[in-house]
Amino acid sequence: MTARLVRQDGLLKVWELIGSDDEVRIEAMLDLYVRLFPQYPHYISRMRQRAKFGEEHRPGHIVHYWLVEVDGQPAALRTFRYVRNRNCGLAIALAVDPAFREVLVDGERLSMFLFHACLNQVIADAERLGDPPVLGMVNEVEFPRLMEHYKCNGIIELPLEYVEPVFLPEEENSPPQFLPTALGFLPNPKLNGRTYNPNQVADFALAFLVDHYGLPVDHPQIQAVLNSISTLP
Repeated sequence: MTARLVRQDGLLKVWELIGSDDEVRIEAMLDLYVRLFPQYPHYISRMRQRAKFGEEHRPGHIVHYWLVEVDGQPAALRTFRYVRNRNCGLAIALAVDPAFREVLVDGERLSMFLFHACLNQVIADAERLGDPPVLGMVNEVEFPRLMEHYKCNGIIELPLEYVEPVFLPEEENSPPQFLPTALGFLPNPKLNGRTYNPNQVADFALAFLVDHYGLPVDHPQIQAVLNSISTLP
């Protein structure tokens, strides 16, 4: 199956690659990933294989791999998923080629356009499946400066002491290392400012730590993250 055109806006095209046999565009996305995430080359073979699966290869996870082209050139990638039992989307990877970072779509820079576009996609996924409305999109944010930028664009920093598991390629069977990281949350605008509660914050963290990374819920680091929710103002 060829890649599916998700959106076209002038010279910009967004292609869905999940379930596709469009090897040219899959390799273009992976080339961008290697160039813009040089610390994670060990993920490439898994991503190449994953692109050929259907959207729900893991039950309850609707997965998306997007390649963005500008004037026919690979410009950005976005990988994300809708986790149905957590009622949220997970933003996994976002990368924009430096040559295209000033491209504007609907008045937004390309990176922020993709933030909102993937939220709209998981909202549509939930509607298509007859699920309750998605609460929003959750994103791991490694750098405080980046979080401040996101806050200026409607993203909320969630009140918990989160850690991101880092799996080292040379130690594939070893326990992960954990990096203190913030969790950002982009609310569903259709919910008219409805706020989240501590149980939902816990679900957002577990969607990453348990559902995405595959860690056991009783892992000490996960329990520390959950316990931090009630101790923060």
